[in-house]
Formats: sequence, structure tokens, C-alpha cells
Amino acid sequence: MRAGYPGWMPDLRACAAQLNDDRHVVGYASGNFGKAIFLGSIDITLLFLLTDVIGMPAREVSLLMLIVFLGDLAFDIGAGVLAAHADRRGIGYPRLIALCVLPCACAFGALYALPLLQAKSFVLIAALLLLLRATYALIDVPHNSLLARVTTDSHARGRASGYRTLFSAAASIVVATVIAPSMNASAGQATPERMAWLGAGAGVLFCATLLMAAWSSRTAGELHGSVPRQGASSGWLPKPDRLFGAIAVVAVVTGFAIPMFAKTLLYLCTYVLDDAGFAGRVLLTLALSGIAGATLWIALVRRHDKTTLLALSHGVAATGIVLFACAGEQRALLLACAALAGIGLAGVGMLPWGILADIVDFSEFRYRERRETVAFAAILVLLKAGGAAALATIGWTLGQLGYVPGAVQTPAVILALKVLAFGVPVLGSFIAILVLLRLDIGHTMHARVRRVNGLRRLARAGQAMQAPVRTTTPRLAA
Repeated sequence: MRAGYPGWMPDLRACAAQLNDDRHVVGYASGNFGKAIFLGSIDITLLFLLTDVIGMPAREVSLLMLIVFLGDLAFDIGAGVLAAHADRRGIGYPRLIALCVLPCACAFGALYALPLLQAKSFVLIAALLLLLRATYALIDVPHNSLLARVTTDSHARGRASGYRTLFSAAASIVVATVIAPSMNASAGQATPERMAWLGAGAGVLFCATLLMAAWSSRTAGELHGSVPRQGASSGWLPKPDRLFGAIAVVAVVTGFAIPMFAKTLLYLCTYVLDDAGFAGRVLLTLALSGIAGATLWIALVRRHDKTTLLALSHGVAATGIVLFACAGEQRALLLACAALAGIGLAGVGMLPWGILADIVDFSEFRYRERRETVAFAAILVLLKAGGAAALATIGWTLGQLGYVPGAVQTPAVILALKVLAFGVPVLGSFIAILVLLRLDIGHTMHARVRRVNGLRRLARAGQAMQAPVRTTTPRLAA
């Protein structure tokens, strides 16, 4: 440690040097800016767009989200198998990403052009959403799978996850300041022309950043001439074990429970606080605090295991949400609580990806088979299907309780919004913490497993070795 730096503070000069070494990882992570524009826009505005702007009944929206949920089950697993096949044929993840960017961006722009086109057909909207999800899956699965290849070190994967979160937070600022305010129909901002232009602009950003990420991504083997990697397996599903089961539970919480706070924010601000414009300020606070949070977790991951930090981030996020629920209508206090929640949410969204990349290595060690793309695809199924299920749950609940867009809501609707926004995320974080406390796969254990995997690959490649391959199995605690 350098003189003048307390033990709990990161050495900023060391962090800057590390960032310079991680330039190719930063290039890879930049793709999350475009992905977060896509996901953030849909998460925050899709339900409100369909119910309050287009005028689709809440029950129809719930059915629509169920269709999307079923589509995601097929699309992400199919994308994982296709990406593995393309990788074995030498196409590679970056090229597959580049091929699918334009169709996905066009479908995204068309979604926000629906009001301008005066399109309200359920079948048309469902087909458009399914096309959007299918093309996005062919981008998202290989991009996430690249995390297991751009670096092999457990610490570096934690930093890579942090860089992804920083880009996602920057995109969230765009969503909070530009896209979310356009949904304020009461202020006359939700005009069809404005939303069509926003969809087109977001689509251009999506294309530019994903193409940049695909171009700049370099695998650890390409950079350092490391041992040959094992190609992705052709299996349809990841190997079932306790490690993958644990990260699957965390994914369910991350996809379904945690985003409930943001997904209901427009409704809370419109019908509980009677200030629809306040939602943009809360979203902006979450985004800015997310940048601070990601920076904090990146610094801490150099010395602490990712599972420990993820449990801590869930605790911070849950605390911020509970305080937000208790803050009443005090705007400054609400924003302060949102800032605390945003710091925790940055870790909640960032750290599971680095943990999953490590679990792929643990699975390769145990089964001598690397099902990389299907592991990421399976987690993405849980995350995105969980998000769709969350939207369906919100839509179904509001429809059952008699929600009427633009009207004064009944006490039952207000109570349901509060339970969904506050109770569900806090309960989810509690479950995730219990799981993570039993997941002992830290940096040291991963380094041992990675060394054995490397020696096995050398043996399979027939390369000369100065020492025999060690086959002693390290003790794995899950």
C-alpha cells in the first residue's frame, strides 16, 4: 500500500494504471451502453407506453408479457446453441454480434414509432416484440459470453463487470433525462413524433456502441498468447450442480424482484406522489449513484471476493429501498435514499456476471467440458424472462384491482404499487444474501482451478510439458 492511503481507500494511481492495462476490456464493456439504452428504455417505459400512450388494456398487456416470457425461453437458449455452433465454425462471438445489430435496432425503433403509425393491433405489437427479443438474444448471449474470454483472472473479471456497469449507468442517465420524460403524457411531451425520433436515435446509439464493442474485443489468448482454450460444447443446457443452482437463484432475484422498484417508479410518482416528473429525477439519481457504486465495487473487488461484495451490495440496495418507502413525500430525503439504493443496485447488476464466468471455469474443471455460451444463455433466460414476468405481474395486478390510466387510483391499487415497488425487491435481496453466504468460490480457489484447466488443455493439445498434469481435485465449497 502506498503511503498516505488509508487501508479502506483505493490507490487512485494504481487504479489508473490498472485501467490502462484493461483497455481492451473497456472496449468490450462499452457495448453495455447500447444494451442498457435498449433494456433501460423497455424496462422503464414499455408498460407505460402500452397502457397510457397506446391505450392497450392492462390485461392485454399482461398476456403480451407472458408471450414475451415464453419467447425469451426459446430465444436465449437457441442463441446460446447458435453462438456455440458459430464459434466452433470460426465465426466468433464479435462477428455474430455485428451481423445482428442492425435488425435489432430497426425493431427497437419501430416499437417507439407505434404511436406515430397509430398501430394498436395486439398481433402486430406481439410480433414486433418477439422479433426484438429474438434479434437481441443473438447479440446479448455472445456479448455476455465474451466476458469469460476477454480475461481469465477472477479479479479482472470483477473489474470488467464494473466497467460494464459504468457504461450501463451512463446509458441510464440518457434514459432518465431524455427517454423517461417523454412518457409524461400529462405535460404533453409524449407526442408520437417525439417518441419516433427517440426510438430512431436510441437505435443509432445501440448500433454504434455494439459495433465498437465487437471490433475492440480481444480474448486473453489473442492478447497474451496463452494456452489454447477448449471450444464451446454443443450441449443445450449447462451442467447442473450446486454452483450453477446458486447463481440461478441469484439471477431469478436479479431479474424479477430487484427491478420492481424501477419498473413501478413512473406509477408511484404519478399516482402516489402526484408528481410524474419526479420519476426522472429519481432515475437520474439512481444512474449517478450507480456510477459511484460501480467505482466503489471495482476498487473493492481487488481485495475481496465477488460473492461477499454481491451480498453486501444486496444489503445496501435493500436498505436504500426500505428508507425510500419510509421517507414519505420529502423530495430531498427520497433522492438521498434513492442514491443509497443506487450504490447497492450497481453491485447487484455488476457482480453476478463475473461470478458466472468463474463458475464456467469451475464447471470445466469438474466435468472437463466447457458449456460457456449455454451457461450465459440460461442465466439470461432467467434474467430477461424474470423481467418480462415482473411486467406481467404488474400488469395483471393492476388489471385485477381496477387500475384506470390517468384517473385517481383506489387505495387497493396504491397499496399494490407499494408492495410491488418496496416489498418484493427487499424480500428478493434477503433470499440472495442467504444463498451467497453459502457460496465459497473466491479469487484464490478460482486461480487454482484455472491453473489445472490450463494444464489439461495443454495436455489435450499435445504440447510438451515440463511437469506432469496435476489432477488433484481442490476442495470446492458451495
